[in-house]
Amino acid sequence: MGRYLPLELRIKLYNDVVALRRGGLTYRGIIGEVWRRYGVRLFKSHISYWLRGIHNPYNGRRLPSLEILEPSEDLAYVISVLCGDGHAKAKKGYHYVIYLEAKDREFVEELAIRVGRVLNRPPPKVKVNSDGRYYVEVKSKTLYELLKKPIDLVGLRKYIEHCEKCVGMFLRGFFDSEGSVSKSGYITATNTNHELLTYVQRLLKRFGIESTGPDLKNPKGSIMYCPRTGKPYRRKEDSYTIYILAEGNERFYRYVGFTIQRKRVRLENYLRRMRIPIPPP
Repeated sequence: MGRYLPLELRIKLYNDVVALRRGGLTYRGIIGEVWRRYGVRLFKSHISYWLRGIHNPYNGRRLPSLEILEPSEDLAYVISVLCGDGHAKAKKGYHYVIYLEAKDREFVEELAIRVGRVLNRPPPKVKVNSDGRYYVEVKSKTLYELLKKPIDLVGLRKYIEHCEKCVGMFLRGFFDSEGSVSKSGYITATNTNHELLTYVQRLLKRFGIESTGPDLKNPKGSIMYCPRTGKPYRRKEDSYTIYILAEGNERFYRYVGFTIQRKRVRLENYLRRMRIPIPPP
């Protein structure tokens, strides 16, 4: 294996070597089988290092490439949060970071747990910044490549729409991030990406949940006030809002729901006032 092979191919070779050895093949047999499958000549030293755990192509990158990234409810949730409040950043020194900051600890903890499962590593630690907000940061070039903005909705659909549970978890993450529930029980979601909001509406319809909008809520250049500092600033982009029809609240609770407790409690209070049985979690 004199030339430097692409990472995806090295991963396939590594997985095959491990499987072939478990199947009882000798080093010589493994070398011959790998040559037959891929036209790549391995040395006994490569096989020995891999089997003894000294080296493997996963080193330094727990989730090695987009090509082998598998759809899951965890990934669907991570994608939706990064479409909303989260950020995928490239920092100096070739550091690629997934970052979320929010006032609800359970929301940040949920993302940390799910990112850990996606990356096959312990969940990153949730920390508190100087103004009492919670945040989590994890390095991952692969997730950065997947979720850097502008978001590629076409490329993400295979992960989001993999199954009904993935769709529901994507919607939960999005409404955890961008949604709100009024005291009267009305559910809305606001985002600057009009295309994303219309896509969310189409996904909601899969569960029989109807919505209106997207309506322009805050035009570009309008004055807003930072909820943390109270300082005014001008919006750099238009923002739009969708509104879930009240008759869809029970189905929303059943198929989507909220991780954030204060939002979930408001929705439950609405269902009780309307004498609608609260669906089991």
